[in-house]
Amino acid sequence: MKKYVPVIAACGAILFGFQNCSEQPAEISPTSSLPSTKLEDPILSRPKPLSQASSLDILTASGDQKITLDLKTGELRQISNRGMVKKCLSEAMKGKILDLLNNSNLCLFEKPGPEIACAQVYTPAYSEIHWPDKSVQVGEAISSCHKNVDLCGQDGKVLRSLLRDVITRWSEWSCEVVQK
Repeated sequence: MKKYVPVIAACGAILFGFQNCSEQPAEISPTSSLPSTKLEDPILSRPKPLSQASSLDILTASGDQKITLDLKTGELRQISNRGMVKKCLSEAMKGKILDLLNNSNLCLFEKPGPEIACAQVYTPAYSEIHWPDKSVQVGEAISSCHKNVDLCGQDGKVLRSLLRDVITRWSEWSCEVVQK
């Protein structure tokens, strides 16, 4: 009997691991195509445009790093156990992020009905946007076809890409003034 225990455990693990691997219907693609509702303000129920945001946090998937971007000054602050590091975005990168936020809205994505099979794949939020009186995390998805709050349309993917670029180019950012 003891020699069958590993086999039984392996079979159980395989069955459990494939519990949610059913194919999605062709009409449902990734979360970006889910029906969505524009949010005026997901927390306070009154208009709060992204253009009035004061800062945003860039969150990493592992959750061990957070970089705060002041949207007015373009200053980046990374706090770690080794202290705080300050950097500054270039005017061009700051302009791209501000332009996107000024022309975007937040959307709440509707959960699909029970007839749609969704893989249980959790995606953590990629950013937390702050206003003086509130904040909201964007980009979190609790399954392959159910995303919570994010920027509407393709704007969420664009912001995620810009913030990834900020991290990738970390060594390029400097607060030094270049004299001409």
